Amino acid sequence: MNTTAELIRSLSVPYRSGERIVSAGETGICLFLVQSGSVRLSRRASAGLAPLEIAVLGKGDVFGEGAMLDGRPYTVDAEAVTDCEILELSASMFEKLLRAHPEIGVRLLRQLTGRLASTEERLVAGVSAEGPARAAEGPYAGAGASRKARLALDDGAAVFTLAGGEMLIGRYDPVTEIQPEIDLSPVDVKRSVSRRHARLAEKSGAWWITEEPGVLNGTFVNGLKLPTGRPTPLSDGDVVSLGMVRLVFHEN
Repeated sequence: MNTTAELIRSLSVPYRSGERIVSAGETGICLFLVQSGSVRLSRRASAGLAPLEIAVLGKGDVFGEGAMLDGRPYTVDAEAVTDCEILELSASMFEKLLRAHPEIGVRLLRQLTGRLASTEERLVAGVSAEGPARAAEGPYAGAGASRKARLALDDGAAVFTLAGGEMLIGRYDPVTEIQPEIDLSPVDVKRSVSRRHARLAEKSGAWWITEEPGVLNGTFVNGLKLPTGRPTPLSDGDVVSLGMVRLVFHEN
């Protein structure tokens, strides 16, 4: 029997839609990891005003890490948006799980780093009102390419034009506020793509794709799974699969 699987099952707590998971001000002892469903984080407003929604989290997202690490009170309310399963981890259990699944630590470090970077940007230059550029083609497409290279859904419903340099592929992270240059959130309805899934880079006249560490559902080119961290060249017509999203690489 897989002891890690047993541990995860024993620490998973089911919540029904609308049920409160944790309230702001409670003493913090746990980190929460969303196993399934979605969770809304909100901050209480002044009397008579509706709570301010901070983020809606999905599978793989974590919250309450500050409380677990140093015992500070929780600063937000967390409520189940749908029926969900939440892994509740004390500091000792988190350490044990990290030994078996280091990718969880990678995920948490990314969130903490992203929050710090976001705070620094706000302090130095303020928050930009503009999101990442979208293609000139299709409803979710990105603009401004140094070459006419693009990724497109195999049905042509969305096209992402590739700019020169390096581009992150993934989904918008409402907790860290990190938005990849190629944001697959609108087309990945089953949330199969990791927040930071892969990177595209243009080098020596060719495009290369590299899977990021901690990806759960894999990255494939023409059906072959990519090893994490190893750049793989792309050719015109290659099929790139990220989780359940299939894209075709085109280069004119």
